[in-house]
Amino acid sequence: MIKKIIFFSTFLILFSAELYSQGCSMCRGIVESDANSGGTGISSSINSGIVYLFTSTYILILIGASFWYYRSKKHIKEIEDKNRIKRRVASLID
Repeated sequence: MIKKIIFFSTFLILFSAELYSQGCSMCRGIVESDANSGGTGISSSINSGIVYLFTSTYILILIGASFWYYRSKKHIKEIEDKNRIKRRVASLID
């Protein structure tokens, strides 16, 4: 059952790419027509918007990854501290 779901999801993602890529070709057409006519207004603002969206996504991923890393590092340190305390208590009992 899981293999069917994975296959269907992969099939859906691969063959629906044309639906999602139409907006990019429209933006490219606008930028090319503006650049060919000598204008710098809309082409530079579309490029700035693309760069903004591109970088903001990776910045959010970086923030999330660093939060996860430091949080897991803190959790591992807490486990090590508990184990150290258990060993000390065990050595006192023996």
